[in-house]
Amino acid sequence: MTKPLIGILTGISYVSGLDYYESINRLVTADSKVGDIMSPNPDIVMVSVDCDRYVHFLTERLFAEVDEHLLGGVAKIANAGCDVLVIASNTGHICVPAVRNAFPHLDIIHIADCAAAEIKQSKLSKVGLIGTQATMEEEYLKSRLALHNIDTVIPESPDDRSRIYDIICQELSFNVLRDGSRDFMIDVIRGMQSQGAEACLLGCTEIELLVKQDDIQDVHLLPSAQIHIAGVVDILLGRRKLGNLLPGT
Repeated sequence: MTKPLIGILTGISYVSGLDYYESINRLVTADSKVGDIMSPNPDIVMVSVDCDRYVHFLTERLFAEVDEHLLGGVAKIANAGCDVLVIASNTGHICVPAVRNAFPHLDIIHIADCAAAEIKQSKLSKVGLIGTQATMEEEYLKSRLALHNIDTVIPESPDDRSRIYDIICQELSFNVLRDGSRDFMIDVIRGMQSQGAEACLLGCTEIELLVKQDDIQDVHLLPSAQIHIAGVVDILLGRRKLGNLLPGT
């Protein structure tokens, strides 16, 4: 069976891209038969875009410019002959409709579809969501989860949402992990329980580097990057078909 050539879009930020590349290779090789000398690693094309321009457009809510910026990276992936696109970012999925329009041949392993499969397997239907302000306040991720009959709640305080975004941009995107920021995130996560959240989706791929399940054992955490990576690996190893992740399946 010919394995798909996957392209990973990163740089939004580079930290999660490193995690995706290392984890996908480690998990695939660990579950593959030895070839001539060692277990084969998957063919991967990685493209990194400029995070500063991306975050500027996001912060100013210039979403058409966000699409254009990210499409420049996706074009390089498509031109390299990739079959499958993996966006190493929750927020980066804002460009999915534009990608589907510009590159209809690219299959997209959507992070929300992978998260939804995990949420449904855990028999949950309402989750808290933290991430960038765009992820929390816009509809591209929440509406995708809604297609799977999953409701989301976000932190009620605009100041809390703003501070989460600042931590992501100024600390986590540079691999800076601070105890005070972790404590703040934990308080926000617990606060969403009063809104009916049965668990919390860490909807920024960098947040799960800061907040671990051991840090907040009384709330079920759903680490989106780990879940996404596991879905990619399952598809690469033939354990799952992409179509089985889509809404309505």
